[in-house]
Amino acid sequence: MGKARILLVDQDEKFLMPLERKFIDEFGEQFEIMVITDSDYLKEFFSNPQSLDILIINEALYDRSLERHNIANIFILSEKIIDETYTGALDNNKIYKYTSVKEIYNEVINTSAVTMNPNMKSDGETRVIMVYSPIGGIGKTTLSMGLCAALSKYHKRVIYIGTDNLQTFGYFMNNKITLESGVEKQFVTQKEHIYSVIKPQIVTEGFDIVPPFMKALSSLSIKVSDFINLIDSIKKSNEYDYIVVDSGTDFSEDTSKLMGMANNTIVLVGQDKYSVHKLECLMTNIDYSDKNKFSFICNKYKIEEENSLISEDFIRKCLISEYVNYEKRIETMNCERLSNLNGLQKISYMFI
Repeated sequence: MGKARILLVDQDEKFLMPLERKFIDEFGEQFEIMVITDSDYLKEFFSNPQSLDILIINEALYDRSLERHNIANIFILSEKIIDETYTGALDNNKIYKYTSVKEIYNEVINTSAVTMNPNMKSDGETRVIMVYSPIGGIGKTTLSMGLCAALSKYHKRVIYIGTDNLQTFGYFMNNKITLESGVEKQFVTQKEHIYSVIKPQIVTEGFDIVPPFMKALSSLSIKVSDFINLIDSIKKSNEYDYIVVDSGTDFSEDTSKLMGMANNTIVLVGQDKYSVHKLECLMTNIDYSDKNKFSFICNKYKIEEENSLISEDFIRKCLISEYVNYEKRIETMNCERLSNLNGLQKISYMFI
């Protein structure tokens, strides 16, 4: 498979440098990345037929004649804030130039038709993202599944692991299979080789999923510590960019250990007074001072209802990173539809 060709065009070299670095860091071995800052050289470059997978070009340098070339995806950098109602004649994508490098990169990769080589391995360490809440029914599994799907859309290798005692996350799977009978014994005894035992049963639905156990974990003598062992084994394989762990709502010693091994912990909260009280109880039992590790997100937010998270006392203790609006039909959504929710896409940006 040949390298994808990407061309960045802008007269501001300082602007292009971090954008070029972002593409190199993510897909350097898969992309042939070119940069043009001189308008005369731009004309010379396109004086011959060119074939590109992605062209990112400043609006002032764009010319309709470029469409005669074989360019799969054209992104135009505008120096004016984009009007979302814009329906101009061009089919090309417009991006506000002065947004963040991360957002430009995400827009390009998410929108373009470039197919990344799935066999390419990231040099970065596998990151463990734990999704936890002390509150039942807050949508922890829904958000975890949606986050996996959103990250996979950015060509990240993602695996979902559910650790709830009663494993009901199969509801969101198209292929509602469970782990084969007998695996539970190996899950507990084959600690060093547990990933090799589980790996053949992993299913893929846009991202990888360790299927649920049919019976409650407590009846199978499976503990969170066994999942910690599996997560550590998968992490050492370096076969994934992200392991998303959907944890239970209890706060045990093993839950604390799981938080300790996670690179990032998302704590889901509600806006009502009782949910805030439960969150405050949790906060007295964990060290959440590392703002890069802990993110507090309000799920199922309803703007018309009282928001106890903005009380003066609570704001001094905790900053809410994102509010995810309540969706009436979210329970009927599959993973693909979940990944398209604006709130979940914003959360995925936090980790890319």
